[in-house]
Amino acid sequence: MPGLDWLDTRLRESSELRETIGRSIAGYAVAMLGVFDEGGAEVLRLCGSGTLVRVADRHFILTAAHVWEALQASRQFGITVRENLDHRFLMETQSIPAFTAEKPANWGEWGPDLAYLLLPQGYIGPIQAHQCCFYNLTEQRQCGPDCDHIETWMLLGAPVALGNFTRMHANFYMVGHLSRIVEHHQRGGFDYIDLQADMALPDVPQDFRGVSGGGLWSVRIWVSSSEDKIEWLPSLQGVAFYQLAPIEGRRTIRCHGIESIRSTLPGL
Repeated sequence: MPGLDWLDTRLRESSELRETIGRSIAGYAVAMLGVFDEGGAEVLRLCGSGTLVRVADRHFILTAAHVWEALQASRQFGITVRENLDHRFLMETQSIPAFTAEKPANWGEWGPDLAYLLLPQGYIGPIQAHQCCFYNLTEQRQCGPDCDHIETWMLLGAPVALGNFTRMHANFYMVGHLSRIVEHHQRGGFDYIDLQADMALPDVPQDFRGVSGGGLWSVRIWVSSSEDKIEWLPSLQGVAFYQLAPIEGRRTIRCHGIESIRSTLPGL
């Protein structure tokens, strides 16, 4: 059976494997677009990204609070529910209850910046019918006993820089970026994870606007002993909300960590 060194090399060298892993997680990820009235005309604008999550029997979009702030000025907002197919899935903005972390007067690069958008029951069936999934935040996921594995990190979001937009049509990609963790922080009762993006790489955007609210995933990858097949298990570990100025061709993306996600669960 191939070892972990082979698996690590395979992950780094195979764009097909990275894309396959990203697409398997993308079923939980959505881009969030608002329909705004501008001069009497409707205009569609990408406001950020989010993750479909479930808490007990309730269904939410987990995103950044500033993404929800931007959407509140819209009459309706839409989410992406099907890849590579033109579609229109709109919800009435005022019909969505939101639970957000309290925003301090000196809000900035430390947030806090988290929001849970509660989806009315009538929206759940149509979302799931389009092969979208809700990640269970109350379920602990494990790789399995005696399972040697490698771990990588993937940030999913919809960068504005990689999309094409007209007045009422958006064409863009939900992108999974393999990321390296630079540092963990604890501050003011919240935890943070800083990622580093190498802007010289061809698949890394120069600007991460639009990725705000997107999920940070830890992905455990192993080789099945019975079939010599590469398998993986994703675990939601963070929410992106802030990009720092680039330094020497690298940009830091700040995310809230899993402790912050769990401490702000609605009703807990």
